[in-house]
Amino acid sequence: MRLVPTIICGGAGSRLWPVSKAGEPKPFMPMGSGGSLLQQTFARAAALPGVYEVLTVTGFELHARTQMEYGKADAKELGTPFILEPAGRNTAAAVAVAALQCVRAYGEHAVMLVLPADHLIDNQQAFAEAVG
Repeated sequence: MRLVPTIICGGAGSRLWPVSKAGEPKPFMPMGSGGSLLQQTFARAAALPGVYEVLTVTGFELHARTQMEYGKADAKELGTPFILEPAGRNTAAAVAVAALQCVRAYGEHAVMLVLPADHLIDNQQAFAEAVG
């Protein structure tokens, strides 16, 4: 079984306005002590045993920023393939296209772990145990 953490990173920046805004949605906001929510999500995924790459679904307009955030994350060298949406279509569509890519790239026995990029999870050990 291959575990494929899949980060869903998007947003219009409207939920936490005026702190988040267009071009600067929640995933890019620093929260807690570990950098942005996106950096923390990436580091959490990278720390899971047996993970060789982290798949990300994001929009064209957030791609460069997402790559920059990954470069700041304290994580082992991993593959970071991206699926770039031409326009936001909400979570269900992002998960569906990621699932199709996982089957195509890793086979039908791969397990996709969907991780929203804007969640704050402080306990890495409890997270890893829940995933395991």
